[in-house]
Amino acid sequence: MESNVVKGAIGFAIVMIVGFIIVGTTRETPQEKMQGAFLQTSNLLSSLALDKCTEAVKNEVGSRPYSPSQSDSDHVKYVTLIWDNVGSAKRAECRYVMDQGITLLKIDDRTVIEKDAMATTAPGAPRSMNH
Repeated sequence: MESNVVKGAIGFAIVMIVGFIIVGTTRETPQEKMQGAFLQTSNLLSSLALDKCTEAVKNEVGSRPYSPSQSDSDHVKYVTLIWDNVGSAKRAECRYVMDQGITLLKIDDRTVIEKDAMATTAPGAPRSMNH
């Protein structure tokens, strides 16, 4: 019976050592860390743009826009969102730039907000990725 306990303890110790070796040798590469950071930044930018632009369009039109009809982004600095048929408006366009907020808000042909977006390559109209 003692030999079974000893064998069990040795087996457990071997499994633990192998586990520590596996965990110790499977670290994230710098490239994987950069990809993770890029995805977090992109997700944060998209969330901020959707929240802020949705609120701005709602304040202007009186109706809450839901899923944008089109969107465009460089995934780092800016997001442009377009909604079709929001309340009384046929088209609402909003551009959100990281660290600058909303730099463009157009409702139909009326420009509500237009700021110069410094250090961005955001185009005036999106290249349209339909959803």
